[in-house]
Amino acid sequence: MVKGIIFDMDGTMVDSLPYHHEAWKIFFNENKVENFSEKLKDYKGGGTLDLMKAVYGDKYSLKQLKKMSDEKEVIFRRIYKGKINPIEGFMNFLIDVKSKNILIGLASNAIRKNVSLITKELEIYDGFDSIICGDEVDNGKPNPEMFNKTIDRFKINKNECLIFEDSLEGIMAANNSGINVVGITSSSSHQTLKEAGSIKTINNYIDFDLSSYRFILFDESDSSPEL
Repeated sequence: MVKGIIFDMDGTMVDSLPYHHEAWKIFFNENKVENFSEKLKDYKGGGTLDLMKAVYGDKYSLKQLKKMSDEKEVIFRRIYKGKINPIEGFMNFLIDVKSKNILIGLASNAIRKNVSLITKELEIYDGFDSIICGDEVDNGKPNPEMFNKTIDRFKINKNECLIFEDSLEGIMAANNSGINVVGITSSSSHQTLKEAGSIKTINNYIDFDLSSYRFILFDESDSSPEL
């Protein structure tokens, strides 16, 4: 029985990824960084600060990188505000989940200011029983820290929870936590998400029937799902 659901945000609740890409482009153009896509090819996930480290290495101090990260996110919020739309079917699915008295969590590598902007513009901020953001944990995804903290807040077993994620890092974090995860195909293909460890993949929430959902159990000695 599903007692708790945890949503990622970017690419899972909203298709904000094109706006993030545009914000990065604006930031790097303003800071005269050339071929930044090459600098990011080995990046394995995390928050904006982690991405800055991947690009700049030891060129700047942590304090300077944090300031630059904040600048990029300001750009993102500026260009995305007023244009925020949920992924198709998400709002009705959220209402349905809430009507079943299922606990609802949000766990995102995004910073709190971004999460507040998006959830408040969609008018769903108060619908979450737990919100954990990337600037509130020691380790972002693929580390399972924020998922584990959400489970602790929910006071439920991991096999009673379901995660919705779009990124490979998020799916890895769910698998590392030992929680079943459904992949959203906003940034990767069905095949890629399945190979990463999703037990199901969907394009949107329109046809997802929670009542007919069957869990794949995890072996406690192994965080990988038994597919």
